Amino acid sequence: MKCTIRWIALLVLLAACDAAAVPESAAPAVPQSEDEAAVLATMDQMMLAISANDLQGMAALQTAEGMTYRARALENGEMDIVAAPNAYRVDSARVGERVYRERYWSPTVMIRGSIAVVWTPYEFWIDGETSHCGIDVFDFIKTDGVWRISNSMWTVEPDACAELRPEDPSAIRPAP
Repeated sequence: MKCTIRWIALLVLLAACDAAAVPESAAPAVPQSEDEAAVLATMDQMMLAISANDLQGMAALQTAEGMTYRARALENGEMDIVAAPNAYRVDSARVGERVYRERYWSPTVMIRGSIAVVWTPYEFWIDGETSHCGIDVFDFIKTDGVWRISNSMWTVEPDACAELRPEDPSAIRPAP
């Protein structure tokens, strides 16, 4: 009897969840909140700063205490993980002659209070040619009313661009 009641309760719960589900097609195509728009604006600014090799601009958009992690698949199937503090990525000694460009699309944004996460496919160019694509994950923290990047990590997948690129180029951010 107890088992039957549990099954009935589970079925009622599942039916309620299914009825409350919102179809994906009903999801808005624009940011749902001011915070989401602000997080994506910070993300856009970071991509523009990377593309301009603007280390000061990058530093202003992130916390110095944060970390970055780069994950590249090796031919033997293992992952090469490189970690560095945010401060390393914006050190003026790293300025070089290369021209970088980074763009992303289809971001998934999650926000709770003063923290946020953006997960998104991206493409990275060096000197006008595609170097690789991958997935960017940026953690944000809101301090003094401003969203800043606290941590970031990304995959480096030279063979994944065809799979990851959006069908609609107008979805690429920030706009060229």
